[in-house]
Amino acid sequence: MTQPTPFDISPAELEADISLFRRARIARLTSDKGWLTVIGKFWLAPGAHRIGAGAGSEILLPADRAPDDVGTITLDDGVVRLDANPQVELYARGERVRSMVLRSDAEPDPDDVVLGSLTLELIRRGDRLALRVRDAKSAARLSFPGIPAYPTDPTWRIVARLESASAEREVMFEDSDGEPQSYLSPGMAVFDKSGVSCRLWPVFENDRKRLFVLFSDLTNRDHHTYEGGRFLYAPLPEGGRILLDFNKAFNPPCAFTPYAVCPLPSDDNRLPLRVEAGEKRPAS
Repeated sequence: MTQPTPFDISPAELEADISLFRRARIARLTSDKGWLTVIGKFWLAPGAHRIGAGAGSEILLPADRAPDDVGTITLDDGVVRLDANPQVELYARGERVRSMVLRSDAEPDPDDVVLGSLTLELIRRGDRLALRVRDAKSAARLSFPGIPAYPTDPTWRIVARLESASAEREVMFEDSDGEPQSYLSPGMAVFDKSGVSCRLWPVFENDRKRLFVLFSDLTNRDHHTYEGGRFLYAPLPEGGRILLDFNKAFNPPCAFTPYAVCPLPSDDNRLPLRVEAGEKRPAS
């Protein structure tokens, strides 16, 4: 008797799997740390930067969420120090902040500095540092209507053939800031759909526990899906095959906030057909 493989699934199991995936996706997106809470990102130049809702603040916070003068952020020789206004209640590491050196998201245990519903985070992107601002009571989060999606379609759960070389290939994607992002790929995923030959370069995530697939297709052109392409995660190749379930294709963070930086599909990852599966373009 032939044993089922990880590539086998019944229609009922697929429907249940996609339903679970979408519920978890919405839960992450609408969480306190979800992209819907991001309301600002401020790149830091060397020197002092005023934080607050007042005129002249280089790091401008919403007037209904913060006082005019919250404090000062200073970047000096790669070190970022926060000096709080003594009259403002800022909290981090379980205590009130007076003055502290901030740990970025590139370090173990990065800092979250809390001011009411706002959270300030130091982020590092290459050699650049920025202060990201979240608001747990952002309008985007509180009024989130959900994400439209195509119906689950078993024909878009595709087992692709892996064409691998003797060594992993470097794949470059340019991000929405115009910066190159480098990844490693185990090979090219090749499949046919509706008589159309398709090829994609999946790449390893940093922990190499799964693959990341960045793609665009013809639905981007008429705005049925997000014009910057969509993301897809896939399990590691098995027996020269890769499972690409486009029912799990999802929008990048840039579809929900202008303060995210997202990789963009390369020409090699532009599919010459309509992928009517997965998430559609979110509402404005």
